[in-house]
Amino acid sequence: MKKLLSLVLAVAMLLSVASFAMADDNWKIAILTGTVSQGEEEFRAAEKAVATWGADHVITDTYPDNFMAEMETTVSKIVAFAADPDVKVIVVCQAVPGTKAAFDKVRELRGDEVLLIAGTPQEDPAVISAAADIVMYADEIAQGDSIMEKCDEWGIEVFIHYSFPRHMAMELIVGRHTLLKENAEALGIEFVDVTAPDPTAEAGLSASQQFILEDVPQQMAKYEGKKVAFFTTNCGMQPSLQTAVLAQPNAYYPQPCCPSPYHAFPATLGLELAVGGDDLAALQQIALKLEENGATGRFSTWASPVAMTIIEIGVEYGKAWIDDPSIGRNNGEKLAELFNAKIDGAVVATYTNAEGETFNNYYTILLAPVDFADYLPQAE
Repeated sequence: MKKLLSLVLAVAMLLSVASFAMADDNWKIAILTGTVSQGEEEFRAAEKAVATWGADHVITDTYPDNFMAEMETTVSKIVAFAADPDVKVIVVCQAVPGTKAAFDKVRELRGDEVLLIAGTPQEDPAVISAAADIVMYADEIAQGDSIMEKCDEWGIEVFIHYSFPRHMAMELIVGRHTLLKENAEALGIEFVDVTAPDPTAEAGLSASQQFILEDVPQQMAKYEGKKVAFFTTNCGMQPSLQTAVLAQPNAYYPQPCCPSPYHAFPATLGLELAVGGDDLAALQQIALKLEENGATGRFSTWASPVAMTIIEIGVEYGKAWIDDPSIGRNNGEKLAELFNAKIDGAVVATYTNAEGETFNNYYTILLAPVDFADYLPQAE
């Protein structure tokens, strides 16, 4: 009888442990990104997260290409994530308009049960910081220094800045633009603002891309004989801008809006690169293609894809929080540790606006621009 009782107790304990383990494993992290046409890097990063953690634990969706006109769709998709009680973390990147409203609704539904992470936000820092637990963005304002330093190194005489009113209403883009303009003036570089069609307008992305393809040669003709650098604030315009610059011997491209080896370069140069794969190999292949086109010294970017890393870090931080909530909903030291484990030399800092207000859950990431000549095979 005692043996039977002991056996029953042992089985009960095993079932209890198994039940706890199963319950403990019922977690999900949800990721919302743009489509491939709006931002392939983020889309592939979400795919990579599913491959890493499994489809049982990572679920994904995309917001509409015309997200400005279909904001309610973005909101409904984020809220739908939260309707699943197993979802413990929601990562949105890029955090397009509507993210803040969606996060507020998630708070109403789930309170603090869900960790909310926004990457590359398009809503102002004060707005998105109030709704999210953690916000992450490439350091756009500091790029006003690093981009112009690269232009000075190249001997640039004219800098063309393509954007449109929607982007020029965003605080960090405006901050970068202001610094770019100030640095250009200090360096004696002519700064030219050109308004391009908004890709989310009725004419769509194709109209914006066609505008770039036509305008770059016109600008080069206008500034004939001068070194001209081109920059656009929009992801979808990058392939057209790279293509147009590649065809003009005196045109330069300091970096994509979201600096990365994978941001438009593969499509522009006809390379089969696994987005988010081996960064060093990608840089080497890009360098060789640029050399074939006589453009190695006219292009630059960052050595790692920060937008993709933001999603990867968001998922890793989220999983760490699920496993051990004591790390906190906003732990800057943990974030910096995760970033530097992925990207050597990443500078992670909290954002302070022009009025001196610091947002302690809004983190910016900065890397140095690359010289593609450094990635060419060394002649013996």
